[in-house]
Amino acid sequence: KEPVRVVGFGDSITGVYYHTGGRRAWPEMLGIALGRLYPKARVEVTNAGISGDTTAGALARLDRDVLSRKPHLVVVMFGMNDTARVPIEAYRENLGTLVRRCRAAGAEVVLCTPNSIYPQDAGRPVARLAEFAESVRQVGRELEAPVADCYRDYEDLRAADPRAWMGLMSETIHPNMRGHKRFAE
Repeated sequence: KEPVRVVGFGDSITGVYYHTGGRRAWPEMLGIALGRLYPKARVEVTNAGISGDTTAGALARLDRDVLSRKPHLVVVMFGMNDTARVPIEAYRENLGTLVRRCRAAGAEVVLCTPNSIYPQDAGRPVARLAEFAESVRQVGRELEAPVADCYRDYEDLRAADPRAWMGLMSETIHPNMRGHKRFAE
């Protein structure tokens, strides 16, 4: 009787951003997919992605942008900006706090690793981004939270078919519409 409320929580890669043509990003695509899988369910998806945000900013806006919506599920995807600006220990701690606070409010949580990127982005060295992706996996294991491993998925595709991987990217770090569709899948 009550709609299932899902919040996609992240940075510009989550938010409706110019890299997808401003139409929709993975949270909206996830809502469409859930609607097709469960046609009798009422699914409401909110996109709480903000360009430039980090896990530190996420903690500051969690109540206002996420928990106030009384979500049943929060899908968390941060890391791209954290890689450039937040120490990895703080990132890991922030993710754990996000999971615990969402759960305390009654929401389930799915963690997402960030996507892989072109290697020439000096502010986000590939090796550092890989470490941050591993931190997401560690937090998932420690807190028994499912992880959608977007980083590994992108890297597996890059190894198998570099051109197909390039076809997911709008530029060096942001996925295009095809990349967002892959996240939703």
